[in-house]
Amino acid sequence: MGYMGSIYFIASSATRRIFLHENAFFLHLYCGKYDAHVADTARCYWAFFSSLFLTFLAMPFFIKWLRARRLEQIFRARGEVRELADLHASKLHTPTMGGIVIWATTCISSLVHCHCNVLVWATLATFTGFAAIGFADDFAKIKGRSSRGIRGRKKLLVQGLLIVAVLLCIWASCRGFFTVLHELWIPVKSTPLIGHMPTIFLFAFAFLVIAGSANAVNLTDGADGLACGCAIIVAITLLILCADVSHAPQRSLCGWLSGRDENLAVQELAVVLSALTGSLGAFLWFNAHPAQIFMGDTGSLAIGGLFGIVAFLIRQPFALAIVGCVFVLEALSVISQVYYFKFTGGRRIFRMAPLHHHFELGGWPEPAMVTRFWILSLIGAGITLLCQ
Repeated sequence: MGYMGSIYFIASSATRRIFLHENAFFLHLYCGKYDAHVADTARCYWAFFSSLFLTFLAMPFFIKWLRARRLEQIFRARGEVRELADLHASKLHTPTMGGIVIWATTCISSLVHCHCNVLVWATLATFTGFAAIGFADDFAKIKGRSSRGIRGRKKLLVQGLLIVAVLLCIWASCRGFFTVLHELWIPVKSTPLIGHMPTIFLFAFAFLVIAGSANAVNLTDGADGLACGCAIIVAITLLILCADVSHAPQRSLCGWLSGRDENLAVQELAVVLSALTGSLGAFLWFNAHPAQIFMGDTGSLAIGGLFGIVAFLIRQPFALAIVGCVFVLEALSVISQVYYFKFTGGRRIFRMAPLHHHFELGGWPEPAMVTRFWILSLIGAGITLLCQ
């Protein structure tokens, strides 16, 4: 990965400079003159296809490497999951931590093709931090041969510290932009719901959005291709929201940025999301039923954290909840199941949580269940874009 990544970094940097900066010939053929918007679109294409190619290239070797070292997914004991253990018997000995490749290829492609700014660095820092937390959790599970991993409260504490650190870095780098983040927007409405949130509420809301998104994606990653397919739909929708500055929150944001600091262009986040989409598309090839590899907490926490920070930075957290409706439903099913079980002395709402296990135990074949959840995500994406 290091050798191939270095070659790719050098070659891609050179070609990007030739094609998009020092020689506008190809852009001239496309639109008659050099156009910054066309250049941004071209960089999104480059980021997508480069991460797609790099992931396809790396994944077969990474799967072999994981199998040789028996770095396999650890499942819950039969006593905990009952008949689900029989349904998932074929998944035993499947390698995990495929999220390492998703993280690496997304970061490489983003760094090559982005005009890095505060927003990009904040997004990649969050992405990397949550990937590290997920990796530590995966490693603890494999080392201890247990599905427990790191305690939930400890993970939430570290996630909270990471989010606070990222927000403080944004505040130190650009206090004016940090002030803009105090606005709370909702879809449909063309003006902010809250003009200026208290700073304490801002940090709490950021934790709810970013950590909530990360852990919701993590809970969804329990069936072949489920989290990955839904994540592709969410990434493309957020990409559209970042690229189209005509939407009210982005229009307001770009209005503030105009004449102040062009290096804070929110459209750069579209390039990051393009890179992530390419990585996820290639990963889904290997993660589709029957899965050859799982992304593990390394991938699911990182992807959810990236979605959360992007939605927060472009002030579209409620749009994320709509397009990520599958992730929200999965998280709510776990929360409601846990509290209902405690308060009723052992009774359950669902056969098993998260929600996808409820339908598996209800007799839905796994591929059909995954496809139906993808359809729900597509419906959420459509509603999100119509509400803008």
